[in-house]
Amino acid sequence: MNKPVRPPDRHYIPPSLAERFQPAVDEGVVESIGEAVFVAACAFADRLEFGVTDDVEAIRLSIEKSIAEDDYEDAEIVFARLRQRFGEAED
Repeated sequence: MNKPVRPPDRHYIPPSLAERFQPAVDEGVVESIGEAVFVAACAFADRLEFGVTDDVEAIRLSIEKSIAEDDYEDAEIVFARLRQRFGEAED
């Protein structure tokens, strides 16, 4: 029987799958296994929604849809949040 990855996640995945995401957490690519699963699920959902197998095409179509529906955040807000989270980049 598989045990939950960690209690805060709403959905649980088998430990063997969680282990595959752990390097991304360790390297700081994502904050948690739950976030990694969320990102992967969103990419998969985009592929299903738009009926494509190419990730780049799915992302492009998702962006077009967001723009058409005026459902997006201003880039300056996003970049400000990233600077706050990761600090200013050093040249």
